[in-house]
Amino acid sequence: MASQPYFNEHYKSLLDQLPPSMKKDAWLCLTTRKSNPLSEEQAKGIRSDIEELLTKEVERYFNKKNCQKLKIEANTTSDGSSTLSRLDGFEKQLEECEFYEYDTLMAQKESGYNKCMVDMKQKLYSFKYQLEEQHKSSKADLEKQYHSRISALNKSNVKKDEEIGKLSATISQLKNDKKDIKKSAKRSAGRDATIEPSTSISFHETNFWAGKREDAKNNLNI
Repeated sequence: MASQPYFNEHYKSLLDQLPPSMKKDAWLCLTTRKSNPLSEEQAKGIRSDIEELLTKEVERYFNKKNCQKLKIEANTTSDGSSTLSRLDGFEKQLEECEFYEYDTLMAQKESGYNKCMVDMKQKLYSFKYQLEEQHKSSKADLEKQYHSRISALNKSNVKKDEEIGKLSATISQLKNDKKDIKKSAKRSAGRDATIEPSTSISFHETNFWAGKREDAKNNLNI
């Protein structure tokens, strides 16, 4: 980490009020602090914690400067010793107050950061859980639709099979009827239905008509 401060020009008005040593101390404080130290690139940027630190450093610098001025003035007066003592006490209290405020501020920021991280993790977990539930629900719906369509298709196939069976039975019956008609037609071949009766009453009548058919074969005029 570079020790030379490279603050953003955005803080020029604050930096111009600080001596080089305090600028360097502020830079090191930001980049080497124990709690959430900044990288060099982050320290070069514009951040609220950078502005807060520089503002406090400016205030601390001018407070010390005023204290030094008062010390110099106290040394030139008759009761300067008591004034210096009071100034030393005041300066010590001021430094303690500044350090306390800074530590408190950093603790608050760290607490807020940790809380934010916990909240983000909880939201991420909740979002992940919602996505998983949506995926499960969508998968279940698709499976339900698939099984429903398969069931409907099976029912349709069964119905068609029944219709095909009925049609096959009808075709088979028609074929049988056709065979019966052909057989009946063969039995009736050579018979003149206008002359010869379709049924014979007696054996002699049957022989009579059989003889007539034989004669008809030999004599076309009969």
